[in-house]
Amino acid sequence: MTGLNERNAALAESVLQRGAPLLRGAKVVLDVGCGIGRSSVALGTNARVIAMDIDGDKLARAPRHPDVLYVRGDATRVPLASSTTHGIYSFGLLQVLGGDGNERIRQAFRELRRVLTTSGVAIMGTLADFRTRDGPYRSLTGAEVSQCMRGTFTLQELIGLIDSNADGSRARYWYIHARPLTNDA
Repeated sequence: MTGLNERNAALAESVLQRGAPLLRGAKVVLDVGCGIGRSSVALGTNARVIAMDIDGDKLARAPRHPDVLYVRGDATRVPLASSTTHGIYSFGLLQVLGGDGNERIRQAFRELRRVLTTSGVAIMGTLADFRTRDGPYRSLTGAEVSQCMRGTFTLQELIGLIDSNADGSRARYWYIHARPLTNDA
């Protein structure tokens, strides 16, 4: 996961565990911004997983699994046909894309909506730690998450969570559950 360091790997696992029941019926799940595939294999227990990241070196280090296909690609130009995935999972992507504003996040949401079936679900997580501003990534406010989704997804849940890392420090992050906006909505 680009934008996810070892210190925050437990946060991604927490988001995955919380969202797993919602992804259970998905036949194809896109793990966008998968990095070295920490979550990809876990997603592959119930579905075919397309694990995508822009960093080829990270993809080369990802564990191989028969139900996981690793693909190099950009979240703002997903190399998949429309309506081909039933679920989307991501942790750490939004904080990376938001480094220089919200336009790339909006582009990613448009692309994710395009590749997701109308009955699909998106489960995402991103840092929401406004105490530190010295890192390379930007924490998003809940209002920014909601605003970036406008016109593409309907926000089902936006929950601010705090977990302790292995070193005892606390990390704040958002759990995001969204459904694609349909023409009927």
